[in-house]
Amino acid sequence: MIVKIAKIFQAFTYWPIYLSLKFFANYKIEGQENLKGLEDKGVIFASNHASYIDGPISAASMPRRSFYPSGFFPIRFLALRQYYNWINPFPIPLNFLTAGYVRINGSIPIDKTGGDLFKALVNAVEALKNRDKVWIYPEGRRTQDGNLQPGKRGVAFLHQQTRAPVVPVGISGSFKMSFLGFLLGKHKIRIKIGKPIYNLNNASLEKEAEKVIQEIGELMV
Repeated sequence: MIVKIAKIFQAFTYWPIYLSLKFFANYKIEGQENLKGLEDKGVIFASNHASYIDGPISAASMPRRSFYPSGFFPIRFLALRQYYNWINPFPIPLNFLTAGYVRINGSIPIDKTGGDLFKALVNAVEALKNRDKVWIYPEGRRTQDGNLQPGKRGVAFLHQQTRAPVVPVGISGSFKMSFLGFLLGKHKIRIKIGKPIYNLNNASLEKEAEKVIQEIGELMV
């Protein structure tokens, strides 16, 4: 039921988001051809994270069949469990909007406390085994200076547990984006989708995560 609701919600919001990005931010997408053949498979999308609106920006970059966005929808973003609470770190009423959004958008809750990857990512592993499309930010948090941060183990762990391909994605132009700046056309948003990574060579999780980060970095230039 969660996936069905998220698919409807993302299909409904796709065109308003896409057209707004095209009009105000000269939105450009490269590399959609790298996703050919992945429509019916579990996929781990991994990108840099510079803005709270990276989620909608990312979802709008997915291929569509004719007018209707399908094949890669819904995109299920990983979100900290604290954002599911109706009283979360955001100020009122933004906290209620956040809690409602992560639910209706089909986001997957993660619990980072304790460092137990099995516990933190159990829902994401299950989603990938069900052939869902999961989006993770391997840096673990938003960048504070615009630079790419070291990768966390989660992206490599998901690949290790499911053998789902990792698709690196580079997002450019969203750092320090303001609503006014967006409306004034001061931000140019670019999405570059890389080639799927099918084997991370079974090195340590840290080294595998760093390889993904390097791929993302190359797509951001």
